[in-house]
Amino acid sequence: MFKYMNIVLKKEIIDIMRDKKTLITSFLIPILIFPIMAFAMGASVSEVMKDTEKPVPIYIQGEVESGFGEYLRNSQDTNVVESKNPEKSLEKLDIYAIVTVTPEFLSQLQNKETASLEILYDESSQKSISGLSKLNKVINDYSQKELLNRLSELGLEPSILEVVNIESKSVTEEDGQNGLSMMLVSMLVPMMLAIWASTGCIAPATDLGAGEKERQTLEPLLTTNVSRTSLLFGKYFAVVISGILATFASLIGMGLATRINPSLFATVSISPSTILIIALAAIGLTLTFAAIELAISFYARNFKEAQTYLTPITFIVLIPAYFTMYLDGKVVPSLYFHIPIINTISIMKETLVSIYNPMHIGTVFIWTLIYIALSIAFVLSLFKNENVIFRN
Repeated sequence: MFKYMNIVLKKEIIDIMRDKKTLITSFLIPILIFPIMAFAMGASVSEVMKDTEKPVPIYIQGEVESGFGEYLRNSQDTNVVESKNPEKSLEKLDIYAIVTVTPEFLSQLQNKETASLEILYDESSQKSISGLSKLNKVINDYSQKELLNRLSELGLEPSILEVVNIESKSVTEEDGQNGLSMMLVSMLVPMMLAIWASTGCIAPATDLGAGEKERQTLEPLLTTNVSRTSLLFGKYFAVVISGILATFASLIGMGLATRINPSLFATVSISPSTILIIALAAIGLTLTFAAIELAISFYARNFKEAQTYLTPITFIVLIPAYFTMYLDGKVVPSLYFHIPIINTISIMKETLVSIYNPMHIGTVFIWTLIYIALSIAFVLSLFKNENVIFRN
């Protein structure tokens, strides 16, 4: 059995490597996706940083010549502009906010009361929201100076207002890790590995099943002395290898992404045991989906029909992948370790934050073995069914 299976496997791997479409969808795209994301995120962050360094364009209406109005005009972080129609200017983002200085506001300041200041901004605009944040800082600085003057007039020290001085220190920094980078790794890596472990098998599975039927090369294979079990497992492991290579291709892409945008996964170190558990979990998912997709491919009459049937697989994986995207690896509900796909992503997230729960790991791998066994039994039953193989 193994002799013929190896021959079939070798033949199918050679055919896969000759197919340019499969190489592009299974290997090239996974390598490029992360660098493209890193470049896009870097460019986006760079644009935002440049915008935050510029003074915020604002319009002042009401008591423009007041001391507060003068403070805003003299601030390096604000740029007071003139406008005949400030609301229209705000809509076009010629200005980011409109500050209304009323006589009541100035009177409240003068009487040492809490003064109410109205600021109009565009909540639908990221630039306006960012400008409001910077404008609030300018106004808070003015408020702080006014507070110090009031305390000085009362003969009080500013320290009287500081009841508690909080010094926050992240535990990840003590371990030499960057908390934000680790959070990004925990969000993206399990999700992308789950997606590519399943979708990376689609192209070769489509070609080795429905593609063979359409080219009418499957029937000659079935007439040889090779058993159907050997033929199936040769094709199955070829699909599995393609899926694993697609998953590793996505990891290579992630490595390239860190070179393009070093801040993306800066100062993140992953232990060998974590890498081993994540790799086994991803391979288990690949083994399961390879069998399911190959079975669907054998059931289809032709290549186009197989693509139609296999396309929903992508969405089936995307739902749990995005559902668990913001899941905290330190507080994964126990139920999640019993739900297909979600349990694989959950164990990846848990190990990434250095939690190695033997019960959780054992549960996930037992379920994975069950999924693999059921999926192989499913594809084997279809492959041995003449009504399925010769549907066309």
